[in-house]
Amino acid sequence: MNIEHMSARSKRSPQGLRLKLATLLFLTPFLVMLSTQSALGQGFKVTKLNAPGNTTGTFPLGVNTNQSVVGEYTNSSGAVVGFLYAGGKYANLTYPGSNNFTRANGINDSNTIVGDFLGSDNFYHGYTYVKGTYTQYDVNKDVVSTSIFGINKAGHFVGIEGAEGFINIGGTVTEFYGSGSDLTYAYGVNSSNDVVGQYFDSSNRSHGFYRSASGNITEIAYPGAAQTSCSGISDSGEITCTYFDTSGNSFGFTYIKGKYALTDFPSTGGINSKGAYTGYYFGPDAVLFGYLASPQAFKLAKVTIPKEQQGLLYGVNNKGVSVGNYVGTDGKPHGMMISGGKVTNIDDKKGATTTCFGINSTNVIVGAYFDTAGNPRGFQYAAGKFTDIPGPGGATSSEATGINDAGDIAGEFSDSSGNFHGFVLKSSKYTQLDVPGATESFAWGINKTGEVTMQWSDPKGFLQSSLYNGKKYSTIDVPGAFTTGVHSINTAGDIVFSWEDPYGVQHGALKKGNAYFIYDFPKSSNTGGEGINDSGLLVGHYTPVGKTLPQPYQGTE
Repeated sequence: MNIEHMSARSKRSPQGLRLKLATLLFLTPFLVMLSTQSALGQGFKVTKLNAPGNTTGTFPLGVNTNQSVVGEYTNSSGAVVGFLYAGGKYANLTYPGSNNFTRANGINDSNTIVGDFLGSDNFYHGYTYVKGTYTQYDVNKDVVSTSIFGINKAGHFVGIEGAEGFINIGGTVTEFYGSGSDLTYAYGVNSSNDVVGQYFDSSNRSHGFYRSASGNITEIAYPGAAQTSCSGISDSGEITCTYFDTSGNSFGFTYIKGKYALTDFPSTGGINSKGAYTGYYFGPDAVLFGYLASPQAFKLAKVTIPKEQQGLLYGVNNKGVSVGNYVGTDGKPHGMMISGGKVTNIDDKKGATTTCFGINSTNVIVGAYFDTAGNPRGFQYAAGKFTDIPGPGGATSSEATGINDAGDIAGEFSDSSGNFHGFVLKSSKYTQLDVPGATESFAWGINKTGEVTMQWSDPKGFLQSSLYNGKKYSTIDVPGAFTTGVHSINTAGDIVFSWEDPYGVQHGALKKGNAYFIYDFPKSSNTGGEGINDSGLLVGHYTPVGKTLPQPYQGTE
């Protein structure tokens, strides 16, 4: 029996959570064990890059150790413009006299920028840019075009001239093909003068390649890929690439020492010596944005529940007490609370199934039980007693998803027309919450100061997220996310999310201040972020690679 975790609310039916589980109506304490070892999950601090004035999206191409990023975008006049992003600010880069086309393709740790531009002679020319001064560069001027794509610490750079890739080391140019006489682009170079790029075969299919400093060339092909391109290489030899499958879907990945690893993005481009990389992603409504991802480890540990085949954690309080649900090896489902090394089943007798979503510091729990028709009904559980949270008058279903230490409750309800709205229940009074422009709104978490996290569906059906501070709604979509499902919030305003990429794969995320972090449980195919307490303890769920049933975890950034 499989628990269907509901993080993308736009996929739900009007009847609410579709948990098709059996019912058990008694409380049973038993031991819960935490893994003795914490695993380092893949994590990154992620910054959205969106150059002002772009009309088709922002394409970051290179990044240095200071996390200065260069790239290109198209403006409202149709001109391609290079840009530099540094210190949170954008600056345009346009080669003087260029013919509406300038790209900034690479940047080294000395802040030397390389790129190319289209001249009035209809040739492409390479250039370097140092402290405000542009210098044109051509391998074979007035005969073939030249572009520069990458530059290393020593100032050695790579690119294409005519149909050949090249590397310039101290003024000495070496030209080469990736294979035979196939069109070859050299995109990245590291301090050892190792080069990566792509070449196109006679069928116009792209192949990624690695060229060692000695000149040996090896194809880089993600297993099962139809086409591959490699864009960057770090000083440690980590290569960043993008591949396309037979359906034309793109996936970013890294390659180092014979091992391939997918990134969380549809494209992965340049990389610096510290492992930070750039690329692009598709946000809500399929809008294209650039990103910068910097490595950040997360310490995550599996929570093992005896005689459990699957489980999810949704909330955690400041004492480390967690709530969620699980299915035992006997196939019987339960809402649950984990406290002091013990699990207590939390099953509302009025429902067929129960899920616990939130818990405050006095162990007051909120959640929803589901009747035999699959309709959710919100509840509060305190000192062994269940109290219904039905939503405002006229509500046909409800869920209570968050509770703060003052006892204020956040949740959602559906009206008689089947439309969903968020709510806050405070001092026995409901306040309806609807994000402006949303077709559906769902409140999730509420903190001590009354800030409420909101999921909502836009007119095109994309799931987005906002924070409501009692006066206004602020969008808090995760950089890199196709859809964002916000969940819990703590006193400091730290927020945890579950988000999905364009292919429906789920990942976790954390917002601290203005910084966003994304993460995945090690060796998992899906990761969801659900709860956070004031100490920064995270809880959620993951699905092990090759498995179908979710498992609970806890951990920290």
